[in-house]
Amino acid sequence: MTATRVSTLALLALAATSASASTTSRSGAIAPAASLPAGVLDRVFASGSDSVRGGSPVTVYTDRAAFLAAVAPGYAEHDFSEIAPGTTQPIQYTDGSDSWHYVIFTGVFATHPLYNGDGYISTDRVDDPISVATSIFDPPFTAIGANVWPSDFSLQPTSGQVVLTVLMQDGTIGATETVDTSGSDDFRGFVATAPIAGLFVDAPEIDPPVPGQSQDRWATLDNLVIGSATP
Repeated sequence: MTATRVSTLALLALAATSASASTTSRSGAIAPAASLPAGVLDRVFASGSDSVRGGSPVTVYTDRAAFLAAVAPGYAEHDFSEIAPGTTQPIQYTDGSDSWHYVIFTGVFATHPLYNGDGYISTDRVDDPISVATSIFDPPFTAIGANVWPSDFSLQPTSGQVVLTVLMQDGTIGATETVDTSGSDDFRGFVATAPIAGLFVDAPEIDPPVPGQSQDRWATLDNLVIGSATP
């Protein structure tokens, strides 16, 4: 399949459009835009297709054990047990055998922070994705995976879809995966043959609506793994 290249201008337009699309937030407060390290890439939203492969092949794993078997020793793993419930600004990590540096945030143009549960990551505003990104100045990684699911306003797991997009450092979309899920056990892992720029996790509203239920869904993430593909 032909590589899908996303220009910086297109990413900026998508992010700016989403940033003003909704005001539904868990905290009810309007927070200032988060300050991110220089060089962190703009967020990108999933196209909605089940799979888009760029010029650098990406293998998608639905089983955590199989994914870890394809990742070289020395990977970084986070269960976020240190994360307290409530709002936080971007979370930065530097760890693993190659001292990978990456940031977990809601997007360059987001005006709301993360809004986390007890030991897992989510967002304050319903339309914001969870973004896990590195910069062109940091050591590259080629493997990333996590448990992902949609949650409701009260941070409880609920039914719906989660859409994951892997953006490569060359500007192509390496993979887009849509997951039908209702709990925190669903896993997706991605192993690439070229550097990954970031993973973006979105939870679209349910459509058609279910009588008596809110359509709102928040992206939620736990048990993140960052590493390198097995040589």
